[in-house]
Amino acid sequence: MVTPPPFGSVSFRLVVRGLVALHRLIKEGKDDSPDAERIRDAPDAPLKALNATEKNRAQWLSDDLYSISEPDAGTKHRAMDPQFQQQLNEALEARQSRDWDRSLAILRRLKDYKLPALLSYLRGSIWLDAGYPEIAVEFYRHCAEGDPSNANYLALYIHALAESDPDMARKLARDVLADDEKFDPTVVARAAEVCFNEARTASDSEAIKLYAELMPILERNTARIENNQAPVSCGPAYAIMAGLLGFCYEFLGNDERAVHYYSRGLQIDPNNDGLLIARGILLYGDSVRATADFEQAVNLGSPIIWPYLFLAHHYLITARFDECRIICETGLRKRGSDTARSQLEEWRAIAQAELGFPPDLVRAAFEAAIRFDPSNEWAKRNQAAFETSSVAAGVRHRAMWAQRPEAAVRQLGLAERRYSLAA
Repeated sequence: MVTPPPFGSVSFRLVVRGLVALHRLIKEGKDDSPDAERIRDAPDAPLKALNATEKNRAQWLSDDLYSISEPDAGTKHRAMDPQFQQQLNEALEARQSRDWDRSLAILRRLKDYKLPALLSYLRGSIWLDAGYPEIAVEFYRHCAEGDPSNANYLALYIHALAESDPDMARKLARDVLADDEKFDPTVVARAAEVCFNEARTASDSEAIKLYAELMPILERNTARIENNQAPVSCGPAYAIMAGLLGFCYEFLGNDERAVHYYSRGLQIDPNNDGLLIARGILLYGDSVRATADFEQAVNLGSPIIWPYLFLAHHYLITARFDECRIICETGLRKRGSDTARSQLEEWRAIAQAELGFPPDLVRAAFEAAIRFDPSNEWAKRNQAAFETSSVAAGVRHRAMWAQRPEAAVRQLGLAERRYSLAA
């Protein structure tokens, strides 16, 4: 997938930071405070550095923020009509094609209609997609406050807040979880996800304590959805909770319960690549379903390295060398650790050797494997075997390779995924 160009320069991001900070002060009634004056008196070098498009974008953003911090009380809102629906569809199409400026411009034409919460939701979604969670937070807060009956708005606010202000997100999440049954299950799921992510940097003992606190809440929240017969309508929230519960049980060593929850999540969201990868890693070497999970994740275009790595090993040990080579090369373009990249380069080298590739290409892959992870003794052994064996002379001979068993590869995946939470 081609990565789109960034939506805004470094100078634009600096201007955005000032606009958002000023908007928050105005919303708090501190328009004339020293902090507000400092923002207004800040050097205007970033503003001068903006090109014409960015200057217009910044001006329109400022107007949009003022529209929610200081709404015009005298505005008479229009009822929805066919023209509204047509323009809304155009805005959604522009957003889908990542034409964010056009989408935002169309939404400004709809400001007089009776749906301020919907407009803030759409604006927040656009800015979040464009890489500006600090802006998205302001619009999501507005729609959550304007329409508290829509729990999705508050859930989105928590999600964006976690990206823009983690400390504030954790505080809000803890408040939600302290009285979880008061909130909609979708909000509880997002709050649990925020608190769960604290364990990424915690010690094992701290993580175990955190998981022990979260698990009853997650179990209770899951039961609420099931008792209301709403797993499908609450699909994303249900999948989040199933994934978190699965990981908690996995971390605590109860693989059977972990697989159970991953499977429950996949019943509702069968194309969730994170759940497919998590279940596949636990089952690898014990069930053919693991390979099917990884293949499905790859077919879905998973952006992380793990399904490619496990399939590469599976193809290698089943002598499907060309498939191994191809999946290694695909996986190396995905997001992952140097340890995982090292393993893929090693297996690519073996597959290339088995396929009769030129020795220089095989050596280059082995060297890349060791460069990514100098502690990869398997790659060093296999490189040495390649140099001294008949394979170097063009004769295929698999018996020389030192192969990681399936159980060892599974442990590698568990350890890496557990501490990176890449899935």
